[in-house]
Amino acid sequence: MVLTPGQQFLYENLKVVSSLTDTVDLCLYQPKCRLYIVKQIPAEDAGYYEMIAGIDHPNLAKVHFVVQDGQKYCAVREFIAGDCLTDLLDGGKTFDERRAVQIAYELCSGLSALHEKYIVHRDVNPNNIIISGDGVAKLIDYGIARSYKEYKSKDTVIMGTKGYAAPEQFGFTQSDARTDVYAIGVLLNVMICGKYPVDEIASGPCGRIIRKCIEIDSRRRYTDMKELMRDLQLKAGAKDRKIETNYSDSLADKIIAGIPGIRTGKWYIIVPAVVGYVLELYVMIVSYGLCQQDIPHYIINTIWLLFMFVIPLFCFHNFLNVWNRMPFSRTSTRKSQKILYYILGALSVLIGLLLIAAPGFKE
Repeated sequence: MVLTPGQQFLYENLKVVSSLTDTVDLCLYQPKCRLYIVKQIPAEDAGYYEMIAGIDHPNLAKVHFVVQDGQKYCAVREFIAGDCLTDLLDGGKTFDERRAVQIAYELCSGLSALHEKYIVHRDVNPNNIIISGDGVAKLIDYGIARSYKEYKSKDTVIMGTKGYAAPEQFGFTQSDARTDVYAIGVLLNVMICGKYPVDEIASGPCGRIIRKCIEIDSRRRYTDMKELMRDLQLKAGAKDRKIETNYSDSLADKIIAGIPGIRTGKWYIIVPAVVGYVLELYVMIVSYGLCQQDIPHYIINTIWLLFMFVIPLFCFHNFLNVWNRMPFSRTSTRKSQKILYYILGALSVLIGLLLIAAPGFKE
């Protein structure tokens, strides 16, 4: 592993800012004030990291080079500013389905680039994923990545993260691309439900995709990441970001994605939802028509509509993902959020009923 003069100069001018673990340091390249991650790796892993260093993909943390420093080997990779997925899912928190699917799709894209080099990650889990400041999902660690060899019947080392490790990682057969497919299925379910598939599986198209990902028999899973990406795109609405690499929907897209009924994309749900919205709009218009033509009555009617229709829409249906946006609930588990907002929605309807029954409301 011969370094270029530029790589040698960079490595020699790295200053340790913080030791993240016993083997991982956050370093500063002083000439350009740029941060890097330097990880000490086993000698036998140096070859894998050199192969990964040849891959440049927006959903993989870029490994710049591998260096032998005395008796130790180090991999120098880019530092990614953002949030660890573990922290974003802490305490059972979840993503809305569309965002979860998009994250899974991006990770599949990065893993596909690894698989093209016959490298299997084998440890896809929230600890190894960063959501960068511009909203892009990136795999950041390749600690137990291995190359797939046609002649091997099983893995020689059993490794992986509990809950995300595929059955073959426990010594039954050799890990291959479908091992990472399994982990993506588990991860997608955790992002949507806050639980492992053994406890609860997401419903709808995502649930069907997850079930295929986590088949015990790897031959019944998706054969590769490209096949899984097609289903995520066709059945679950993920975006292909070959041109656009940042997660940035238009305001109209975000609003549509948050409207109950409409966001499902299913006509048999959209039709009754639209009918319901039209009826609610009709009630609102009629209620204003019945008001006396003065400002106090318009204000009272507006307050009644707010408690009777608007607040319940947000509370019961998580309109615009309000459950995860409010400061008092964003750190709660999904179950706690449901209980809290269902209670708030019911109280809102009760206040609306009390208002309409109050003396003088129609006067």
